[in-house]
Formats: sequence, C-alpha cells, structure tokens
Amino acid sequence: MADGHCKFGPKCRFSHDPTTLCYSFQTPKGCPKGASCVFSHRPTSSAAEASAGRRNNRGAPTIAEQDYEVRFRQWTYLIPKQNGGRRLQHGPPDTKTFFKAGWELMISSDASGRQRLIKKLSTDEGLNTIKTLADTMDSDKQDRAILSTFEGSVIFFYRTISHPEVVSSLVLERPLETIYNFLYGSGGRRGVDVVRFTAKAISLVVVQYDDDAYEKSNVILDPCFATLGRMIELNQGAQLHHELVPMVESISACVTPDKMFPDLRRKLDKIRIRLGLGSLMPTAKISKHSATRTATFKLRTDLPGGLSVDGPRHDNDHEDITDIQILPTADEIQCSRLEYLPSSDASNNHLIGLPGLLDRQFRLLREDAIGGLRDAVRREAEHLEQIPLLAAQAKQRQLERTHVHANLRLRRWELDRRKGIQLVAEFNQPTRITNLGVQHRKEWWDSSRRLQPSSLVCLVSSTGQNIFCLVCDPKPTAPSKKKHREDSNDKDGDEVHSVAELEYRRKMAEMPSLYQDGSRAAVMLTLIQEDCGHIAWISQQFTERDSTVKISLVEFSGVLLPSFQPTLEALQQMGQRLDLPFTEHLAPEVPEQGAQVTAPPLYAQRQGFTFDLSPLTNGEPLRLSAQRPFDWEAFNDLTCLDEAQQAAVIYALNNSFALIQGPPGTGKSYTGVSIIKVLLRNREVGKLGPIICVCYTNHALDQLLEHLVQDGVEQVVRIGSRSKSELLKNVNLHDLAQQVAQTKDESHEKYILNQQLTSSMGEIASLLKELNALTSEASIKDYLEETWPEHFRQLFQSPMEEEDFTLVGRRDSDVIKSWLKEAKQGDRRDRPAGVLLNLPLEEMSTAERRRLYTYWVAKRSEQLGGQLDDALEPYKDTRLELDKYFKEQQRRALSEAHVIGVTTSGLARNLEVLRNLQSKVLVCEEAGEVLEAHILTALLPSIEHAILIGDHEQLRPQVKSHELCHDNPRGKHIALDISLFERLVQRGDDAKIPSLPLSRLKIQRRMHPSIANLVRSTIYPDLEDYNTVLAYPSIYGMKDRLYWMTHQNREDGADLMQTQADSKSNDFEVQMVSALASHIVRQGTYSHGDIAVLTPYVRQLQKIRRSLGEMFEISINDRDIQALEDQGEVDAPPTLLAKGPTVKKAALLGALRVATVDNFQGEEAKVIILSFVRSNAEGKCGFLRTSNRINVALSRARHGMYIIGDARTASSVPMWAKVLRILEAQDCIGDGLSLCCRRHPDTPIMVKTPDDFAVFSPEGGCSDRCSNRLLCGHACPNKCHSDALHAAVHCLERCQRTKEGCDHPCLKPCGDPCGTLCKTKVANVQLPCGHLCEAECYRAQSPETIKCKTEKSMADAQHHVVDHTLHATTTVELLAMGKMHARFAKNGAKGVVPILTAIKSAASLVYLV
Repeated sequence: MADGHCKFGPKCRFSHDPTTLCYSFQTPKGCPKGASCVFSHRPTSSAAEASAGRRNNRGAPTIAEQDYEVRFRQWTYLIPKQNGGRRLQHGPPDTKTFFKAGWELMISSDASGRQRLIKKLSTDEGLNTIKTLADTMDSDKQDRAILSTFEGSVIFFYRTISHPEVVSSLVLERPLETIYNFLYGSGGRRGVDVVRFTAKAISLVVVQYDDDAYEKSNVILDPCFATLGRMIELNQGAQLHHELVPMVESISACVTPDKMFPDLRRKLDKIRIRLGLGSLMPTAKISKHSATRTATFKLRTDLPGGLSVDGPRHDNDHEDITDIQILPTADEIQCSRLEYLPSSDASNNHLIGLPGLLDRQFRLLREDAIGGLRDAVRREAEHLEQIPLLAAQAKQRQLERTHVHANLRLRRWELDRRKGIQLVAEFNQPTRITNLGVQHRKEWWDSSRRLQPSSLVCLVSSTGQNIFCLVCDPKPTAPSKKKHREDSNDKDGDEVHSVAELEYRRKMAEMPSLYQDGSRAAVMLTLIQEDCGHIAWISQQFTERDSTVKISLVEFSGVLLPSFQPTLEALQQMGQRLDLPFTEHLAPEVPEQGAQVTAPPLYAQRQGFTFDLSPLTNGEPLRLSAQRPFDWEAFNDLTCLDEAQQAAVIYALNNSFALIQGPPGTGKSYTGVSIIKVLLRNREVGKLGPIICVCYTNHALDQLLEHLVQDGVEQVVRIGSRSKSELLKNVNLHDLAQQVAQTKDESHEKYILNQQLTSSMGEIASLLKELNALTSEASIKDYLEETWPEHFRQLFQSPMEEEDFTLVGRRDSDVIKSWLKEAKQGDRRDRPAGVLLNLPLEEMSTAERRRLYTYWVAKRSEQLGGQLDDALEPYKDTRLELDKYFKEQQRRALSEAHVIGVTTSGLARNLEVLRNLQSKVLVCEEAGEVLEAHILTALLPSIEHAILIGDHEQLRPQVKSHELCHDNPRGKHIALDISLFERLVQRGDDAKIPSLPLSRLKIQRRMHPSIANLVRSTIYPDLEDYNTVLAYPSIYGMKDRLYWMTHQNREDGADLMQTQADSKSNDFEVQMVSALASHIVRQGTYSHGDIAVLTPYVRQLQKIRRSLGEMFEISINDRDIQALEDQGEVDAPPTLLAKGPTVKKAALLGALRVATVDNFQGEEAKVIILSFVRSNAEGKCGFLRTSNRINVALSRARHGMYIIGDARTASSVPMWAKVLRILEAQDCIGDGLSLCCRRHPDTPIMVKTPDDFAVFSPEGGCSDRCSNRLLCGHACPNKCHSDALHAAVHCLERCQRTKEGCDHPCLKPCGDPCGTLCKTKVANVQLPCGHLCEAECYRAQSPETIKCKTEKSMADAQHHVVDHTLHATTTVELLAMGKMHARFAKNGAKGVVPILTAIKSAASLVYLV
C-alpha cells in the first residue's frame, strides 16, 4: 500500500480500513512509519471504541480484541525467556509491573483472555516469575517494605488467581492447581513463607486502615483469604504443618469479626477448620434443654475396618469412606459378616461431628443401594457353584426383583467413539418366547422392560468372578460426515472415511439383538470399571474350549447406577473437603452446643442491606431489615398472603437456615414461589448469583418453574431431560449450553484433544482386535516369539529353516493344532504348567499339551489386558478433559441464569458444574420426602441461605431396604428414611440436642372441613379451614361426601409367579372400586382428573387399572407407570393376546386417575376412592400402618372421599383407630354405600356388593324408569340417570319427521340423523321417454335424472337419438347418452358417427345416422 492506495484493490486480503490497528504498532519496537502510517495507532480512541465489537466482512478481529492482543503480548514480553529463547532479560523480572499489568488484563478481558492469562502463568516461564515474587515475600523486612511489596505486586497476584470467573472455570482447574501447588512448594517451605508474609502484611493493612476504611480493607482481605484457603485445601500436607497454625492464629487475632464482612469470616473459618482450630463464627443462642435420666443399655458395635475387634470384614471394609468402592468387590460379595451401619446415636459410631455425619450418610445410602444386589449376586454365585439353597433363601430369591439370564457366553469386544469399550454377550431366550416369531419376541422384550439401556447387571461366574456392567444401546455411533484432511487435495481423507463407513456397516450387520434369534438373545454391555484383570478374564471366555465355566447375567430391575453413584461420590468428596455449610446446625461436635436459633444470612448481615418486599405488596414499597423491627401491619394490608404465610416468608428471609412446614393444602408451593420472587428482586444487591431450586420429583420441579415463568420471572434454566412441560422446553440446560460460544483457546484445545482421542482409540482398537482373536495361531505365535523363544523355535522353526532353507508342505495355521494332536498314545502324564515351561514340547502328553496351551492363552490374555489398561489411561484422561470443556459451556450458561431448577438426583450428577457457580441461596421443596444425603450434597460450599419447605408428617423418603427404616424395630436405631427436615425438627426428643425452630402454615384451602377433620384431629391440631372450602358442593350420586365401607373379603395371597410377589391385592375391592367409580362418572359432572383412585399396592393398582380400562380412558401417574414397568406389571402386547374380536373402550368422560398413595403426594382430586386392600385375621395393615402414609391418603380429597376396606384390620393401627372413631361418631361407616338419585333424592339406595350397582343404580340414578322426555319428545326407555346421560340416550322409536317436498315419514330410528333425501319407493313414475318405473322419492321428484332401463330395438333407439339428445339438459345426461350410443355402435349399429358441437352455447352430443 503506497500513497494510501493498494494495487490489489478490493481483492487484497488485508484490511484497508484506516481505523484498523497497525500490526507493527503492536510489537515492542512499535511502528517505524510513525505518524505517516495509514493505520491506527490509537486503540483507545473514541473511534476505536465506536467500532469495538464489530468485525469486518472477512472476520477480522475487533479493535477491542486487537487492543487486548497488544497488551497481552506486551505483558508476556515481561517474562524472561528460558533455555536460550529470543527474549533475554538480565536480572530478575519486574514483578510489580508484571502482576499489576496481569490484573488489569484480567479485569478487562473476556473468558478467552482469562484462560490465556492463567494458562501462561502455569507454564514454566510463568511459574518462574511467581517464584521470583515469592522470593521477595520476606516477613523479616521492614514494615514499609512489606507493605510496598504486598500492595505493589502480591495483592495483584492474589486477585488474579482468586478471581471468581477464574476459580469457577472448569477448564482452568488444572492450571490453577499447578499454580497453587507451586506456591506451596516442596514440603510446604515456600507456602509457609507465603503465609507468614501474608499474615504480617494483613496485620499492617488492618492497622493502616481505620474504621472509616472498613470496606477498603475487606477488599484487600478477600483475595488473601481466598488464596491461602485454596492453597491449604489443595495440599493435605498443609493441614498437618504445625508452623501454619500460629500464623493463622495471628491473622484471627488482628482481624476480629467486627472488622470483616460476614463472607470473609466464613472464608477464614474454613482455613481454621482445615487446620483444626475451630470456628470463629458467633454461635447462636442455646436453649436450656434439661435431660431426664433414663435407664440405658448399649450393645457393642462392630466398628469398620481395622477398628473392628475381629479385623476387617473384607477388602472393601475401611474406616475412611473415601477408600470404599461404590460397587461391591468380589471379596465383599462372598463375606458373610454383617456390614458396619452407623447408628443415629453418634456416640456409638467411630466418628463425630461433620466427618461422622458424612460417614453415616454414605454407609447407609450405599447399603440401601447395593445391599440387595450384593446379596442377589452371592446367591446366584452359590447356585452356580451348586451349593444347595435353604428353603428361605430360595423363597427370597423368588421375591427379589432380579432377573437371571442363564447360560451366558461372551463373544467379542467392540469399540465406539462415544460409548467406549463394549462387550457382546449371548444367553438363552426365556422359555415362554422361544416359539414366538421375531415380531412377537420384540414386543415381549419391549413390554417386559428388561435389559433396557443403562440397566445395571452383573456377570456372575462359577469361578468367583463378579463383574458389574451397564446395558448400552447396541446401535453404533455413525461416522462423522466431515472428512478429516490435511488440505483439499489430500485423498487420504476419503480413504479414512470409507474405512470408517465400512466399519460402521459391519457393526450394524453384527449388532446384537434380544429378539432376532429364537434360541439365543444378545446384548451389548459396557464395563463400569475397566479393570485389566476383568478384561483378561473376559477375553479368555471368547473361546468355548473351557465349557466348565458357568456364567449368568443377573439383572437388577429398576436399579439405575446414576440414581445413587453421583450422590455417594459427592459424599466422599465432601468427606475430604469438609466444606459443608451450616455445620453448627447439622452436625455439632458437642451435641449440647447445637444451635437452636439461626442467624440471618451472611449477605443480609452487610451494613445497609435490606430486603425489598415489593413483589409481595403489589409494587408498594416495603423493606425488611435484620437490624430493625418489621412493620407487620403494613405488610398484612398490602399482601395477599395469609398470616401464616406472611410469617413463613419473613422467617425464611431472616434466617440463614429456615424450615417451613406446610400441612396438606396450605400452599407450600405458593409460599415458596413468593419467597423466590423476593430473593430475585434482591439478587443483584445481595450478589446472590443464581438461585438454586431443588425438588424431589420432576413433576414438582416443573410445577414450581412454571409458576415462576408465568409470574414473569426471566432467565430460568431447567437441568435434566425428563421435563414434560411445554413451557420449559426452551430453557433446558443441555440445549442452552450448546448455544454458548467457545473461546479460541477452547476450540484449539478441543481439536488437539480429539486428535489425541483418535490416536488412543486406534491403539485400543488394535488391542481389542487381538483380544477377540486370542486363540488364533498368529496371537500365540507372537506371544511365544516374545516370551518363550525356545518354544517358538520348537513349534515354528525347523533345523532346515535355521540354515536358510524354506520348508514346504506345512502351514503355520496347522502348527498348534497338529502339535496338540501329535502326542504319544498311552502317555498319561499330567505335570503342572510351571514344570512344562522348561521341557521340550515333543515330550509332553496330550493333557500336558492342552494344559500348556491354556497357560499360553491365559498369559497372552493378561499381557494384552495390561497393554490395554495402559492404553486406556490416556483415553480416559482425554475423555475427561473433553467433558470439562462441555461442562464449562454449561457453567457459563448457568452463570447467566437467575433461577436454576434441578431434581435432587440431577443435582448430584451436575455437582461439578454447580459447585463453581458461587450460588448463595438454596430453596428445597418436598424437603420432608428427600433423603438427608441428597440435601447434604445440595448444600454447596457457597450456600449462605438455605430454605427447606416440606412436611415431615407426610411421606418419608423412599428406602429400598425395610431393614433400614425407622418403623422397623431392627432399623429404628438406623432410620435412614428420616429426612434432614424431620431430624432437625424432632431431634428435641433427644435430650442432648435442641430442635431447630420452624414456621408452620395453618390455613388449608383444599379439603372440605369434614375431610380435613380427619387429619386435624390426629396430626395437625392448629389446622384451620379457609372460607371457600365451606361452600364445596356435595358429591353427585352419593348420599354422603365421606364414608368408609367396611367388608370382610380377604386379601389375595402372594403369587410367586408374579414379579411383585411381595405386593398385595384384593379382588373384591377391585370390583367395588370399579363399580363406584363408574357410578360417580355417570353423574356427568366431573371432568378429566376430578376423580382419583388410590391404593397402597402396585399389584392392586395394576388390577384396578385393568378393570377400569375396560370402561374408561384413564390416566396413570408417570411414577406409577415406572413402578409397573420396574415390577413387570405391564399389559401384554396386543399381538400376544388370544386371537379374537377387539373391544373398543368407551371413553365416557376420561375422568379417572389411578395411582399409589406414595406417588400421589402433592396432588389432589375432587373425589378420592381409596382401596385399603389389606384384610386378614392377623390385623396386618402393611404400607398403611404408618401415620405419614395414612396422612397422605386422607388428605388428597377436596369434595369427597370414599374408603373401601376392612375396618377391623385397620383398627389395629392407632391412627386408623382414631379415624374410625371419628367416622363412627358422624355415622360415616358401614357395610354398604348409600347412593342418591338426583331426580328422586328420597329413594333409599344401599349397595353392598359390586353387583348391587347394576341392580339398584344401573344408570347412575335409581332403579325406576326415567320420567323425563327425550329431546325428540319420546319417552326415555332407560332407568333413572343423570342429565348428561339422558342427553346422550339414542332413541330407537320410529321417526315421525318428514322431509321437504313430500309427506313420507322418516324410515330411520328417531335417534339417527334423518338426512335430506327421502328414500321411500314411489311407483309409476313417468320418464321423459314415456316409460314408467319405480324410484325413490327424491329421484321421482326429478324424473329427468332417472335413466330408463326399458329394452329398446336398435331402430327405435336410432329414431329417438336426436329427440332424446335435445331433451338432455345436463352434461351428466349428455355423457350418459354418449355412452349409451357407443354401446349401440359396438353392438352392430352401422353408420352411427358421434360429433361434438355447440348448439346455442350449450354442450350437446349429436349423433347423425
């Protein structure tokens, strides 16, 4: 470009924009042209700022990016180049300039710039500069020099490596760890000097800044505490370094709590706790809790691991939970000793305080998750080893929800780019489907829900091998359509792509199938732990030579690894970090020091902070401060919340750890939404970050987020793929993360990692190929040549070949087979393999040759397995690194959210991302139904405000093992099903620990008072009724709105042929419930979902579902569908049913929902029909014996509730006995139901059996004939029924209506549509041709449209052609005439020539003779 003009013009590949920053100006020497340069030398000018953020058409960097690039290069030039580099700098680097400039770059850059800066600091050159800075941190220098170094460089370094966006970045974890570990140094010497210098500097800073500079001093302290805390956390040796203790004590002494922000006190507390110094946080008030002395007796506890008197139970029995493998080991499976299960009384356990809490929750949750499958695997192993089972064990095996697939054979390894190493296995088809066709087998497998993707299974062998696997989708990952080439002229890319395509086609052709083969089913598995020993053993099974090894595939129905593994791993990490907030409430080390009253949240303790309550006061200003009294009267006048809800909201905002109890129908969700809206209004002021909302079920989470979105809340993100809400489909995290732009560094790093992944997969694929052909001649030959050269020489080399002769006539493929068969006849020797290794091959017997060959195969397998294990390490590391880049995109998406919704299980799976968000508020709904372990993992280290909303009087958390439940006498001291919510509220029963206060909602808006009285008299004495529930209408078709129909029909016995043999059913109640539901639906008043049928048992649910499904279209709760599928309770596929006519279901109103009691918590219906099921002489109530489940069952109905069950059996439970007494006092219990005819309300109708409905109320009314006329005027032929059914009656009387143009009566039944055409036959209709005919009435009214069928002679037909044609008035008639004339010509009428012409603008067909 000369004189401002470029000879290339617009084709030039460089920018001609004069505002573009000069490239030479970016270099340290600057631009030699100076002012004469045509490009900009002013990156910070207004023109540059105006064009910042824009790119030219060729994608050139923006001015802002160019400016950053210049400053970044200038910053890197401050680092001395090592090992003879271009930049040589004499003397130490200028650390003040370097770290200050680095901080300025940090605060002015985006994510890409921050990543580049931190990665540069973590290089050898950057670490050398950090070392130079650390060398200047001498605490023996004068105070002025210490302050100068601290304020001039150290503080900028601390701020840079503790920047929130840097600390929270997942892709910067390793570079940051490198920096912090280097800062700590070998043995901690450098770290001790750093802490000593920082402590001295902090003391000088605190003295320098007086009380007026309170905030300024805290800004300096924040990065110091963050840096020291992270360095100590990453280096466990620091926690044992005695020199650090007095330094941290000196910091605590000079920086008193009144001189720190609350969040800084918390950071200092974490440092002190890690060093074992205890907390500085002020403890809340402790109530005087007097203890009543009672007699006690304690049994000896068998502690874990080496603490046990008898020694460790097995190789997975450890004192520290971080050493325990999640899935059971083979030694653990075979162990007969009971596992160590910590008691709810911490004094009986080996750990106390926070470590004890985490230890207990981990061990109990793990036992609940894997205890049943561990025992099932042990029993199957004993069965394979032909150890006879006791009768009780055999029955237990039948009752367990496991499926055993016998005669398993392992076939081959496969490798998938996304799914990793896979294993193909085959087993016998179930006997019941071996004779079915392919389609029928497919339908059976689909309906049985067995071996679905992600199902947990275990390979169990008779040799003691137990290998846990996951079922995976057998469909291979399709190759990428993008061709990998070095450039456009490289043809190798096409070849690589074609090879990948061929491999994909091979996998598709050989894809395992559960149903294709009639005798053998095939499944694709992936190993959970890719252990080289397991890989070697599996590879040896690919040959069927050793048929003595028996293998079974044990499937654990309904057990999903992601449902418990992430939570257990999170508890292990928390056990290492010990960074759980609210420890003083959750796990006080000294029980008597447990806090009873919680302080306000730390962010609310900042000076001047107040909550803006305007979202709850219709926009009117009202503020809440922890330091000033609150105006309750103004709040009551301005809000629509009731008094209990008002108190709950203010209590939740004023307490850092708040518990809110919401009895049924009191508006827990509404109160939760109100609290969240206030928190969102104050989110920016309090720097709260995203508010995390946690629910137990997907349904509840969707409801909560939908309420927020409908109230105008923006920036909502939903984590998890199981949402069924249309309103939330655009805010799913998975989709949002893919929209986050990657930085240049991230794109480059991902490219490098993908290249490494491809390389690793190539090596792994090669090894798997060898493992698949383990017994091949080539594999054994390679092994012998490398390991046993003498045996190799004896087998594959002859003396002639050693003399450079070529031996002809024997192929390598025959060598080993021939050697195995060529032993001397009669040789019976059978020496061990160890002896045979040093003997000539020709001197061995047949048995010895077979033994040695087996030894070679096993060793070759071990050799390849070890090589595969080595190859898998970089492969796994690369996959983890790639996964971190995707998680970083998720983190950046979540960091812009205002509300994050997630289920408890989803939170554990995404814990790595959520921990890096620095969220301060957690709101948990359904807290009484959530396991304590799940709540603990949700309490992220950054949480300062936790609000738990629930009701411990309703359902407790679901636990698989009844042995661990509180209601089981054997599990009372374990009580895994006691939620954290219930434990904190009711621990006051224990004289040692005071309870936490809670706010209770009191006004219910769901149940009619008569129904609410059942739970008010038994559980909630303070429960009040809102005035709207008093006006509920009565139940149509029923005399009473609340009634218990008792009976003596016994429950059905357990059917061991069913998979849910432990479930119960009652056929009488099934029929009675169906009849009652049909009767209520026939009233024609209730719409979809207004009527719900509840039962405590899945087996009863299935029977009711089947019965009602024959009459109505019904909706099933999603969780119950899953329960039915897990237990095999699904309807058979239609094609598997007996052949016969199909019956169409009548969708009367589609008004029914069917659910178990447990899965209906949180829902309601106008009418509830409860099937009690249990009826036995022993008075056993099963599931409905607990007050929590009874509470849920009694509190779902709004207008009416009907219980069908054996009152005598129920009376054995104290709460049911109270309910029965209440019903007896109201005359609402008996052996029959009183129905009510809406037209004849005084007619008494009593039904005691299902058949009575058909006799006394066949149509939903009474047995009298309907007295009302139909709309047509005829008398109704049916029995008395509702208006809706009356309007739907089909009248069968003869219709008397006439049609236009005639007086004939309609021939159809009155209920059928008459139609517009009269079809009565009319005789002697004269046609235009003169003939007479008989025709339907509507045609007789237009005789010209009737075609004459009278036979005519050929002459007559020809004579009347013209006349007939001229009388035709329509095109249709003309066409008919043409056809007729054509037939004449075809039959021999000579000389008939058709001519088409126009006569008087009308189309006519004229035939001339």
